[in-house]
Amino acid sequence: MKLYQALTQVTVDDAMIDDVTNFKITTELQTPLHFTPRQIYHYIDSVLKPGAHHDENNLRFVTDASFIAANYDYQKNDFTANAKAFDDKVAFAQRITLDLNRHCSVNVYPEKKEFQIIFVD
Repeated sequence: MKLYQALTQVTVDDAMIDDVTNFKITTELQTPLHFTPRQIYHYIDSVLKPGAHHDENNLRFVTDASFIAANYDYQKNDFTANAKAFDDKVAFAQRITLDLNRHCSVNVYPEKKEFQIIFVD
């Protein structure tokens, strides 16, 4: 699955990954992400409806950097609020789409209280 799918579809007791406060998120990857999993989750949470079918969401917010640069409300999240210039917005949009569309799998370890995201690099 892609990272945006993992962050919007994997749940524990009906809570999304980032909403489960007593679990930690770890990653296994060779190429680093541009943003932390929590930052990516907050971005997704601001543009997509969790658990919605693909036809109910505007997936251009996760796949189309040009669309994001032109339509995303950069004031929605602290880590994007400083993107004022067009070049900064385009750079953010390119980086977030690269992260969101990386292929991964998710392991959930209830006994360790851990979500492990393993990327296919």
